Order: sequence, then C-alpha cells, then structure tokens
Amino acid sequence: MTYTILGFKISTVNIIKLIDKSWKKMTLINILYRVQNFTFACLTQFEKIEMKLYAKTIACIATLFLGLSVSNAQDIFSSDTTSYKPFGGDTTSYSESDELSQPVRKPYIRFIAPFDSITELVTYSEIINEEEAGTDSLYWRAKRWLKHEFKGANKVVIKKDDKKEFKVVMVAEFPLYMEANKFSKALNGKVVFDFEMRFKEGRFKYKINNLVHVVEPPPGEDKQIKTYFEFYRKSTINPRGNDAVLIAADKKIQSMVKNMKKYCKEPIFVDDDDW
Repeated sequence: MTYTILGFKISTVNIIKLIDKSWKKMTLINILYRVQNFTFACLTQFEKIEMKLYAKTIACIATLFLGLSVSNAQDIFSSDTTSYKPFGGDTTSYSESDELSQPVRKPYIRFIAPFDSITELVTYSEIINEEEAGTDSLYWRAKRWLKHEFKGANKVVIKKDDKKEFKVVMVAEFPLYMEANKFSKALNGKVVFDFEMRFKEGRFKYKINNLVHVVEPPPGEDKQIKTYFEFYRKSTINPRGNDAVLIAADKKIQSMVKNMKKYCKEPIFVDDDDW
C-alpha cells in the first residue's frame, strides 16, 4: 500500500524501514511543523529500546497526519493573516466592511434654553405689539391674566405694582411636571422665578429670569434642594437629566406666555349699527 504524505509517495514497507533505522534521529525541522514535532516528542518520550515496530509506526503516522492538517491551514506568517498576540498590543485588523456594519451612535444634542448674553441668566423676554390697545387697557388685561394664571398651586408674591409707571414686578412659581411619555407625568418639585411686565401705548413687554428648581428635602433633612437653571444649562454632568428639567419648564413657560398673549389681545367689537 502506498501513502501520499507531504507531497511524497511512500509505501508501507519504506515507512517501516525508515522508522526502524532512524527512529531516534527523526525530526521535522520546518517551523510550520512545530505542532507535529511536539506531538511526536510526546508520543515517544517514554519510548523503550524494545518498543515494538508497530507502535513506532502508529506514532509516526499520527504525527505525519497531524502535519498534513497543519500544512493545509493558512500560513501563520502570511501578510494577509491577522496574528494574535496574547501578551502584545492590539493587532486586530478590521476591514472596511466591518466598519460599515458597526452601528453609528449619534452624539447627544443639548437643549438650548434662551438666555441673556450679558447676564448669562436663563431669560424669557419678548415685546408684544397691540397697536390698537392703550396703556391702561393692556395693564388691566394683564392684571386679569395674573389673577387667572397664578392661583392655587401657582403662587405669586407681588413686589411692585405701579399704576403710574404701568409696571408689575413679582416672584411667582409653578409645579414642575416631568413627562416620562405622552401618557404619564410625575411631579418633580417646583420652579420659582422673577416675573416683570411693562406697558406702553400699543405694546407691552415681559421678562422671566432667575429661575430656580426647588425640590423638597430628602428624609431626615430640613433644607430644600435649590438648583439654578444656569447650572442645568452649563453643567456637563448628566446632560440628559439637566435638559429634562429645562424642557419641562420651557413647556410650561411657553404655555403660560401663550395664555398671557391671549388675555392681552385687543378684543373684537362688533358695531350693531354697521349692518
């Protein structure tokens, strides 16, 4: 019987003669066959002088067949192969297709709260034109809105109410509700802020600033936790949590301002004689 081993045709008789004559001298030198060299050495480390020929034959054939499987594998020294170094640096190479398959994580975009560039305070301010409305009329409309808006939980402290200068300055507050989704929301303290309104002929101005998030003290403590909105705007710690407070307050303030404009808008009169 003839075997093809490592590209050479060797008969069984020749294999037996080779083993019998050069058993001790047989070594596979090529670096690619270190595995079968090691295996062959393990199989023969307890070999005795009187070891039978068939045992030698089995050990040699097993080693040579192991060499065949290794020689068919990819060359570990090829430049196209990624080598693994268990004690070295990162030698892993990535193909372009691997990079494309990785999901791209978009950076988080912060909520931009309106702020005064001079004072750097979070500030809501606007001038609203009501060309046909007089100063007195706008003042009393605003007073009616204040009475409607700040009642119950929405407390207010009037600091200045000048009918001659048509100016109202006060400290107000509203409960802060955080929305987990469209169907649920939870109370998270309150927002205290300064509120000012000024009135002129045909227009009025409002300004909201010095906003503070106030949370009830934790169990065992007496002082409330107060956080200014400027900290939420600038802090890089927990940006999503900071923005959640800013967004919830912004939604409430925008709704409040919309209602204020509605109350201060010039009413439409219908002339009964115009028919």
